[in-house]
Amino acid sequence: MQGLKEVLDAYPKDGQGGVDLGGWSIAEEKDGYVRYEFKSGLGNFAKFFNGNKPFVDDFELEVGDGFASIRSASRVGASDFSVNAKRINYIAASLKAKGWNAEGVKA
Repeated sequence: MQGLKEVLDAYPKDGQGGVDLGGWSIAEEKDGYVRYEFKSGLGNFAKFFNGNKPFVDDFELEVGDGFASIRSASRVGASDFSVNAKRINYIAASLKAKGWNAEGVKA
Protein backbone atom coordinates (compact mmCIF):
# COMPACT_ATOMS: atom_id res chain seq x y z
CA MET A 1 0.00 0.00 0.00
CA GLN A 2 2.86 2.40 0.78
CA GLY A 3 4.33 2.36 -2.76
CA LEU A 4 0.90 2.86 -4.24
CA LYS A 5 0.14 5.75 -1.88
CA GLU A 6 3.46 7.37 -2.83
CA VAL A 7 2.48 7.30 -6.51
CA LEU A 8 -0.95 8.76 -5.78
CA ASP A 9 0.44 11.44 -3.47
CA ALA A 10 2.90 12.44 -6.22
CA TYR A 11 0.06 13.03 -8.71
CA PRO A 12 0.37 16.69 -9.74
CA LYS A 13 -1.99 18.97 -7.80
CA ASP A 14 -2.23 21.21 -10.86
CA GLY A 15 -3.24 18.29 -13.07
CA GLN A 16 -1.60 16.53 -16.00
CA GLY A 17 -2.35 16.10 -19.67
CA GLY A 18 -5.10 18.71 -19.60
CA VAL A 19 -7.08 16.97 -16.82
CA ASP A 20 -7.59 17.47 -13.08
CA LEU A 21 -6.69 21.15 -13.31
CA GLY A 22 -8.75 21.87 -10.18
CA GLY A 23 -6.63 19.63 -7.98
CA TRP A 24 -7.49 16.64 -5.85
CA SER A 25 -8.00 15.68 -2.22
CA ILE A 26 -8.56 12.56 -0.14
CA ALA A 27 -12.25 12.32 0.70
CA GLU A 28 -12.28 9.03 2.62
CA GLU A 29 -9.63 6.66 3.90
CA LYS A 30 -9.86 3.43 5.86
CA ASP A 31 -7.92 0.21 6.07
CA GLY A 32 -7.22 -0.95 2.49
CA TYR A 33 -9.46 1.67 0.89
CA VAL A 34 -9.10 5.29 -0.16
CA ARG A 35 -11.36 7.60 -2.19
CA TYR A 36 -9.94 10.68 -3.87
CA GLU A 37 -11.91 13.55 -5.37
CA PHE A 38 -10.44 15.02 -8.55
CA LYS A 39 -11.74 18.36 -9.85
CA SER A 40 -11.76 19.76 -13.35
CA GLY A 41 -10.56 23.24 -14.11
CA LEU A 42 -13.33 25.74 -14.70
CA GLY A 43 -13.82 25.70 -18.44
CA ASN A 44 -16.75 26.57 -20.67
CA PHE A 45 -18.37 23.16 -20.11
CA ALA A 46 -18.34 23.62 -16.35
CA LYS A 47 -19.61 27.17 -16.61
CA PHE A 48 -22.49 26.18 -18.88
CA PHE A 49 -23.41 22.68 -17.68
CA ASN A 50 -22.43 22.67 -14.01
CA GLY A 51 -23.37 26.12 -12.73
CA ASN A 52 -19.80 27.46 -12.87
CA LYS A 53 -18.56 24.71 -10.54
CA PRO A 54 -15.80 22.24 -11.38
CA PHE A 55 -16.79 18.72 -12.35
CA VAL A 56 -15.84 16.19 -9.66
CA ASP A 57 -14.65 12.64 -10.32
CA ASP A 58 -14.32 9.92 -7.71
CA PHE A 59 -11.19 7.78 -7.81
CA GLU A 60 -11.43 4.73 -5.55
CA LEU A 61 -8.63 2.38 -4.64
CA GLU A 62 -8.96 -0.91 -2.80
CA VAL A 63 -5.96 -3.02 -1.81
CA GLY A 64 -6.09 -6.66 -0.75
CA ASP A 65 -3.71 -9.59 -0.55
CA GLY A 66 -1.73 -9.41 -3.80
CA PHE A 67 -4.04 -7.07 -5.68
CA ALA A 68 -5.02 -3.46 -6.05
CA SER A 69 -8.19 -2.40 -7.86
CA ILE A 70 -9.15 1.08 -8.94
CA ARG A 71 -12.28 2.78 -10.15
CA SER A 72 -12.47 6.27 -11.57
CA ALA A 73 -15.84 7.73 -12.51
CA SER A 74 -17.47 11.08 -13.13
CA ARG A 75 -20.22 12.12 -10.76
CA VAL A 76 -22.14 14.08 -13.38
CA GLY A 77 -22.70 13.67 -17.10
CA ALA A 78 -22.73 11.00 -19.77
CA SER A 79 -19.24 11.68 -21.14
CA ASP A 80 -15.98 12.53 -19.45
CA PHE A 81 -13.94 13.23 -22.63
CA SER A 82 -11.53 10.40 -21.60
CA VAL A 83 -10.48 12.22 -18.42
CA ASN A 84 -10.83 9.11 -16.23
CA ALA A 85 -8.79 7.00 -18.66
CA LYS A 86 -6.04 9.65 -18.80
CA ARG A 87 -5.88 9.70 -15.01
CA ILE A 88 -5.71 5.89 -14.73
CA ASN A 89 -3.08 5.64 -17.47
CA TYR A 90 -0.91 8.29 -15.80
CA ILE A 91 -1.06 6.42 -12.50
CA ALA A 92 -0.47 3.04 -14.20
CA ALA A 93 2.65 4.41 -15.94
CA SER A 94 3.96 5.70 -12.60
CA LEU A 95 3.38 2.29 -11.01
CA LYS A 96 5.10 0.51 -13.91
CA ALA A 97 8.12 2.75 -13.36
CA LYS A 98 8.22 1.36 -9.79
CA GLY A 99 8.15 -2.23 -11.08
CA TRP A 100 4.43 -2.94 -10.74
CA ASN A 101 2.43 -4.91 -13.29
CA ALA A 102 -0.07 -2.11 -13.92
CA GLU A 103 -2.08 -2.12 -17.11
CA GLY A 104 -3.64 1.06 -18.41
CA VAL A 105 -7.02 1.39 -20.06
CA LYS A 106 -8.17 2.43 -23.52
CA ALA A 107 -9.48 5.96 -23.77
